[in-house]
Amino acid sequence: MYAIRAIRLLPLLAALATPAALAGGKGDAANGKIVFEQLCSVCHAASRDGSGETRGPNLFGLIGRKAGSERDFAMYSPALQAFGMQWTAEMLDGFLADPATKVPGTTMPVTVPDSKERADLIAYLASLR
Repeated sequence: MYAIRAIRLLPLLAALATPAALAGGKGDAANGKIVFEQLCSVCHAASRDGSGETRGPNLFGLIGRKAGSERDFAMYSPALQAFGMQWTAEMLDGFLADPATKVPGTTMPVTVPDSKERADLIAYLASLR
């Protein structure tokens, strides 16, 4: 009986170990800040007051926001504006892994292929509230 329950739990345990699950709160926000500074800060600010670089939208408060909706940024690609999804950790994980595949036509040029770096970056972005 216990063996059957354990077998039923295996898919759930496997799902919890995915990069998307790691991004949902298991990443290292301190390391994510470093990843942000290295990869993202060239184009994006991540500040409450919106100060900083403006080639891309401010990423402060990104998690939970609708894609393409930062009111102080007017240069979204039509593809991202039409995407219309809400940024969750899982959605952001897929986008950062390959933006052009997730949102064909996006102008986002940077990928974050390493799942640990993505999880850390997402943990950092999730901390910005």
